[in-house]
Amino acid sequence: MQPRQITSTTLVVLVALLPGCATHRVEMGQDDMGKSVSASDMTPANPHLDHIFAWIPRDRAQTASVAEALVYIELGRAKEEVGKILCGGDWLINSASVDSTGPYPATAPAILGGYPAWYFHVSHKPGLAGCPSMPAETLYRELGDRLPTWITVRAASPQLGKKPGTAIATILREH
Repeated sequence: MQPRQITSTTLVVLVALLPGCATHRVEMGQDDMGKSVSASDMTPANPHLDHIFAWIPRDRAQTASVAEALVYIELGRAKEEVGKILCGGDWLINSASVDSTGPYPATAPAILGGYPAWYFHVSHKPGLAGCPSMPAETLYRELGDRLPTWITVRAASPQLGKKPGTAIATILREH
């Protein structure tokens, strides 16, 4: 078995074991303070950071821990694919994580189908490392194209001097 196959197999086994992990119990449709969560309650994303937004279908993840793990598994798979195809086998690496929200039980926005979901949002310092030969715009677009429709990646909007610049890829995929 190759090292990447071993890693993939290990991740699958770990995800299978997650439902048995202790998790903070939250009633469906409420945050940990008992407040109902909806798309309109979400804090606007900081335009100076990269963001990963996920509305994980609850029929794919019974607990918040499994929902979070699914996001990272899908991101890892997509990064591996982009690395193989565009970067000579090198993995794409996000910059440092700055903040995360969730997973919280919620309802996905109507544009995604309004299904019962877990909302999860992670913010990173801007940029992807591991593939210096490719333009960042290409890397973000290719990464977004390989993710399930319930995950969206948004690149930071760079600023030149004090004037706001244009986003590298404001939203990689419209749902």
